[in-house]
Amino acid sequence: MSIKYQDMTKPFPIQPLPVWTLNLYDAQWHEHDKYQDELKEVCRQLESQNKHSRVSRDAKRNLYESSFDFVKYENKAVQAWTNWTTAQIFDAAKHANKDLWPLGSNISVNIHESWCHITRDGGYHDMHIHPNSSWSVIYYLDTGDMNNKTKNGVNRFFSPFHNMYTDAGTLWSNVHNSIDIEAEPGMMVIFPSWIQHSALVYHGQRERFVLSLNCQIHHLA
Repeated sequence: MSIKYQDMTKPFPIQPLPVWTLNLYDAQWHEHDKYQDELKEVCRQLESQNKHSRVSRDAKRNLYESSFDFVKYENKAVQAWTNWTTAQIFDAAKHANKDLWPLGSNISVNIHESWCHITRDGGYHDMHIHPNSSWSVIYYLDTGDMNNKTKNGVNRFFSPFHNMYTDAGTLWSNVHNSIDIEAEPGMMVIFPSWIQHSALVYHGQRERFVLSLNCQIHHLA
């Protein structure tokens, strides 16, 4: 049976059921300009000390990834960033679980992995997830020559819903299959660790600096 498409502004006899919602969060650090240069210097120091993660090497190119203990580095800028980031993670998790955490819950945010990236011309990171974690962070310390319009070096997040069939009835899901983050310096994205994401190929003369971490969140007795 063929049915002619009608104007959606007219009264609609059925109602959608909002299910399987997914939240990503962003925040802007008001002290970014104060600490940016010092944090970049920490990243350079870690690289000069040959502190590499040595994880998933085949998934990366022209990208330095530090060992996974960045927030433990004894530096006032690192600690200021860590304190602010921890508070933002807590707020994001609190919002996502607003109907599930009992009032007065004592919540622990445990940052168990943290690192920096320095991406150079031609650098990228293939699609991946962050296992054994609940929430993860990408913080744009210096976007370098990233370009949101040309997709140069942007982070892409992929929908967790995979449709094996496509027709006119699935267009709504196809157009939302992935999102690209319009990054700017001092911006942080907080996302569920199990969401697949990647860093598209970066081209530029300037270095691109990113801070990242994984955390676990628990109720304390």
